[in-house]
Amino acid sequence: MSLRPMIALLLAAAITLAALLTWQATGGDYYTKFEVVEQVQVDVDPDDPLADAGFYEGETTIETVHRDDFRFGLLPTPNGLFDRNALSVVSVSAPMWVGAIGMAWWSRRRRCAGACDC
Repeated sequence: MSLRPMIALLLAAAITLAALLTWQATGGDYYTKFEVVEQVQVDVDPDDPLADAGFYEGETTIETVHRDDFRFGLLPTPNGLFDRNALSVVSVSAPMWVGAIGMAWWSRRRRCAGACDC
């Protein structure tokens, strides 16, 4: 294998490694998210009339919270072609791998065509 395809393969591996490290650093979710929806326990508001009536048995209630938080995912979740949720490990690293493997295949094919009947 010549030098250019080898460099392309190493570059693809480095970009994939960087994308995987970013994926782990941002939470390791399966899908890319720019907003996180989660349920958290919150204390009951003492001014709530339902709390005075004994509606809440415990000291806390469950509340759904939406917060802006970026999570780099393994897989994209796009709604359109240029959606920001299309950014993911797969969408960042796959084009590099396709190019690197194509370059290695083309280089091998050109070398083989000049040397033998492959």
